[in-house]
Amino acid sequence: MGKGGEKGEEDAQCQTQPLCYTWEEVQKHSSKADQWLVIDRKVYNITEWANRHPGGHRVISHYAGEEATDAFQSFHPDLNFVRKFLKPLLIGELAPGEPSLDRQKKLELAEDFRALRKTAEEMKLFNTDLVFFSLYLGHLFVLEFLAWLTLWYFESGWIPTILTAIILATSQAQAGWLQHDFGHLSVFKKSKWNHLLHKFLIGHMKGASANWWNHRHFQHHSKPNIFHKDPDVNMLHMFVLGETQPVEYGKKKLNYLPYNHQHQYFFLIGPPLLIPVYFHIQITTTMINRRDWVDLAWARTYYFRYFSSS
Repeated sequence: MGKGGEKGEEDAQCQTQPLCYTWEEVQKHSSKADQWLVIDRKVYNITEWANRHPGGHRVISHYAGEEATDAFQSFHPDLNFVRKFLKPLLIGELAPGEPSLDRQKKLELAEDFRALRKTAEEMKLFNTDLVFFSLYLGHLFVLEFLAWLTLWYFESGWIPTILTAIILATSQAQAGWLQHDFGHLSVFKKSKWNHLLHKFLIGHMKGASANWWNHRHFQHHSKPNIFHKDPDVNMLHMFVLGETQPVEYGKKKLNYLPYNHQHQYFFLIGPPLLIPVYFHIQITTTMINRRDWVDLAWARTYYFRYFSSS
């Protein structure tokens, strides 16, 4: 039978299903006011749901007009629970002749990723060792106590100050990685315990906001290193990265800084300003603007702890 016959068969199949869509149609719905996405070949209208999405509207909106099966499975530990929220959003599915992936994605890469994930699951690499995480958290308490004990016993002086700074820097670095695991909800099976420990670690131990971190980091994992979608590569006009951003700045004649010398001024304004200045200003303003009083209270305990012991 010719192509006309094949198309007739596809149309007949679509008549027995809710609605069938092509990728061309799905990709038209990728604006802020009109968002569709595809999961397991089913098409969902997430326009209204995006603003109520627990992970943030930007994370799910980044997949508008795209195939999001792998991201959906990776971001949600309890798939049976979250599928309940998908049912009211279902509007149809891909037409039988359409590929499972949108044209922006490569099938080989998707298959490699799924094979890698399956291998990791079979090797039980996602299983949590609570003893390890308990010892990890315990050694942070030991480091914080040693820092306090050093200042209390030796009092002021260059050597105690430098030693305390080294101990606290180690504690801060280790706390950063530990809060990362709790922020990913990857330690406990119940999300509420992950959320509680995450707020304690990033708020009380580091003076930051759990919700602010989730909002940025989830976007990073959804679209890593993609300009205008990954906040980790938002350089605030201080640097230009990659192959497309310099061209974009050149066309728009954006000359905020002498970018041809950015490799020289990076170490002057990059690391010294990123965390102690820019991040803390952004974190504080974000918590106040969003009225996130719980995270703000957690973060204030960090400063109270240090200033009260000085």
